[in-house]
Amino acid sequence: MKRNYLYRIYGALILLLGTACTTDRQDECVPCKKTGTVEVRLAEALPPEGLETPLYLFRRNAGTQDEYIYVRSYGPVADGQTFQWPLSEIAASDYRFLMIAQPAGGAWLTLRTADGAPYAPGATWDALRLTSASGSVGPDGYCGFTDLSGAAMQKDGTVRLKLTRIAGQVLFDFFRTGGSVSQPESVISTDVESVIDRVAEIEIEYFDPTVSLRFDENGVLIPAAYAAEPLKQRILPAMENYKVSLPQADKGLEVYDASLRGSLRMEGAYVLPSDSRLRVNLTFTYYDTTPICGNDHAGDHSESCYEQQRMSLALPPAGSQTGLPVAGDCFTVNKAGLRCDRIIDVAVGGSIVTEFDWL
Repeated sequence: MKRNYLYRIYGALILLLGTACTTDRQDECVPCKKTGTVEVRLAEALPPEGLETPLYLFRRNAGTQDEYIYVRSYGPVADGQTFQWPLSEIAASDYRFLMIAQPAGGAWLTLRTADGAPYAPGATWDALRLTSASGSVGPDGYCGFTDLSGAAMQKDGTVRLKLTRIAGQVLFDFFRTGGSVSQPESVISTDVESVIDRVAEIEIEYFDPTVSLRFDENGVLIPAAYAAEPLKQRILPAMENYKVSLPQADKGLEVYDASLRGSLRMEGAYVLPSDSRLRVNLTFTYYDTTPICGNDHAGDHSESCYEQQRMSLALPPAGSQTGLPVAGDCFTVNKAGLRCDRIIDVAVGGSIVTEFDWL
């Protein structure tokens, strides 16, 4: 999977319409008037491996603007798999082909109707909802659809689908700043390893995450429903002598910019697209710098010598009329510039300036 921050993953599904006849003149070939053989070809493999690729077929009367009706599903569709359809059925209809690709055994999206019922044959396209009950989703989920008339299918026999990642990811960048987020700089103190020194836990709450998507009139997935409860993420940085060295890739803690000593890029959750409704609250639990043990022991201070304190950061800031936008297949980057070396210093006289950006 490429990590170039704004990326598209494309797959192509090719349906080849053929017949049992070798003649080019169908009016002289009786069997050709009865059935057509549809062969499925995956033009290129979807990264990563292990995705199931069911294909959903929709149909309406040829040449009309009627609503597409869900007819049946095939799948998972394998490369080279064939189907047979009556030629009379093909000629009489316009078709819409939808593919949802998810990890085998780990699917996080389900197809539902607007009222929450299972999506079944006979349902309309407008009633289709892609849902995740809690809003917790993953990076490996893709979808795409395309329309093709029956006449075009008979003539060309090829259907192409472009599959795009459904979810977006929230990122958090923290660094010392000279006054604004456009003036990042390295931490100053040689005793500081990173901006999250002494931080024992980071809890991220995502409020109003999208839990259901629908296709708008332009075929774009947009929010249809939101979670009543926040989605929560917990990160436990590894510390040594109360310093947090970066990167810690297994915990989603990376370096924001190698030229900026102590800077942090923290990987947030994958979430469904949001129409500027998502709000995030980060709570940092950290060890205070003043020991409470009274130095009544030999050797260095232990963790029990320090009280744990908490500080919170709301994104966007409290009072903002809109939340954070999240687009599918994109990163929403939230930048936090500290006028001090460490996040824990904000609570004792520092400050934070924030903004969001796209990558």
